[in-house]
Amino acid sequence: MPCAQAQPTSPAPSASLDQRPDGWVPSFRSMGRNALTIAEAPFALSRSEQLLTLGASGVMLSVMSTLDRPVYRRLKEPSGPARATTAGLATPGQWYDRIGPDRAALGTAGLLAASGLVLGRRSWTRTSVRVLEAVAYTKVVTGVAKGLASRSRPFVGDGPFAGAPGTFDGAHPQTSMPSGHTARAFAIASVLAHQANRWYVSVPAYGLAASVGAERIRSGDHWLTDVAVGGALGYAIGRVVASSSSASQDVTYTPILSTDRVGLSVQF
Repeated sequence: MPCAQAQPTSPAPSASLDQRPDGWVPSFRSMGRNALTIAEAPFALSRSEQLLTLGASGVMLSVMSTLDRPVYRRLKEPSGPARATTAGLATPGQWYDRIGPDRAALGTAGLLAASGLVLGRRSWTRTSVRVLEAVAYTKVVTGVAKGLASRSRPFVGDGPFAGAPGTFDGAHPQTSMPSGHTARAFAIASVLAHQANRWYVSVPAYGLAASVGAERIRSGDHWLTDVAVGGALGYAIGRVVASSSSASQDVTYTPILSTDRVGLSVQF
């Protein structure tokens, strides 16, 4: 007689919470994969990606030489039109700056976790953990990048090419590239946008992240390229974290053919 036989891949029915695809938190295995993916990224580039990176580096140098200084000057002019025009855009960024990026991340994750527990939405609690995960990875990556670049901040007054690359000078005036505040804001936005996949989440999330970038230039703490690189890093890290799954959710189908049985094995 034809039959269908379901065979769960894990024989133990009491799998730990963080290993279940529908658990309240992501699995530790997926978090480890995310960390490994981010760490291996610079060394796993294909030839085309290497060429693209070189091209992007050339574009970045061009922007540094042509736009960094004039953008900074115009946004710093107390009564200039550029500063007045961007005042509204930078207001949420000022709020974020006063709170601090780490507290903003903790607040976002806490709100998601609490709402998910109250409403029984496991996807929200998993997203709250992903937010903290993305911010933690972003802090590590930007910290290493700041040390490698050791670029002077705009308020030092030595220009956009000033600095001592490779010295890992941890002094605040020498940690301009990339913008850590902007990177963490875009990491949070990237996770929220990709997890929700709804425009009414993506637009405010990325809008707030862009506001943070504008405020970091207006405050005199960063050049335009610092903000651009920070935003790109945060977005990429958030995308890696948000794209991972807590466990393999693939369903495989295997036909069963024998002398006394014809059926289908479903593994999930």
